[in-house]
Amino acid sequence: MRLQQSLFQALIIGLALGFGELSTAQQGGIEVFAGETLFEQGTRVSFSHILKRKGTLLQGSDEISDPLDRTRTENRYVVGLDHGIDRDLTLSALIPLVDRELDSMGSKSGSTGLGDVALLAKYRVHRKEWEQSAFYVSLVGGAEVPTGSTHHRSAGMRLAPSLQPGTGAVNPFLALAGTMSVGRARYDALTFYKVNGEGTQEFDPGDFFAVKASAGYRFLHKKYPGPSASAKLGLQWNHTDSASQYGSLLPNSGGEELLGTFGMGWHPVPQLDISLAVDVPLHQNLDGQQLGLDLRTFFAIGIRF
Repeated sequence: MRLQQSLFQALIIGLALGFGELSTAQQGGIEVFAGETLFEQGTRVSFSHILKRKGTLLQGSDEISDPLDRTRTENRYVVGLDHGIDRDLTLSALIPLVDRELDSMGSKSGSTGLGDVALLAKYRVHRKEWEQSAFYVSLVGGAEVPTGSTHHRSAGMRLAPSLQPGTGAVNPFLALAGTMSVGRARYDALTFYKVNGEGTQEFDPGDFFAVKASAGYRFLHKKYPGPSASAKLGLQWNHTDSASQYGSLLPNSGGEELLGTFGMGWHPVPQLDISLAVDVPLHQNLDGQQLGLDLRTFFAIGIRF
């Protein structure tokens, strides 16, 4: 059982980006990690669902047979709260409910509960606007706080950290986001770094670094307050350091991945935001043997006041 727990712990890959949203507690909300800020004294409440599935065993970048026939599934339901203090400052909180499950040869284990809440602030450091165009750059900083449970058990045994809803650690992060709109076209770029601290069971999943770029086009645009709709394509590169536990590095942990994203946005009325995105791996190079990402989907609806 201890060997199995160590294996499960080593399978953590870390973060990946959705359409402007990040995984773990940061994943959720709408345009939290974009260069734009929320309007002054405005509030947005959003509800998100993120599905992540891993079911392909990789040795480095090569697919190999998994004798344990494992599949990892995570469903994350997130309430996002955003409030614009002024034109350049937005405060946000992302409150997740996490459901994680590991299926190995038909035997399932997992947990459901409150995850780690993310608290963050976004400050727009640059703003330039001209006819039908704009360019914004924002600095985003915050941290996950250890609100999630870390003591779920199965068959009398404490679950591995990768199957717990929470981490038991304070995990700070910092990001630089840029957004340029030119007519109906929009371009986004993001650089993100997160320091993962040592949490439950003395487990540290390793620090995470990501770079993302995307381009979108508003193919439907009616005169205000008419509806609008857009489509978006993006690329995301992620790097995760090796994990450690009890002071020792875990061999089957860490690595790199390149993701492709397709997303759509729909605004039936100005106060309503609807987002849908799908992430698929284009390339994965993982350290040792790990389950690779098969698919991630993201859906969110937000209401602005």
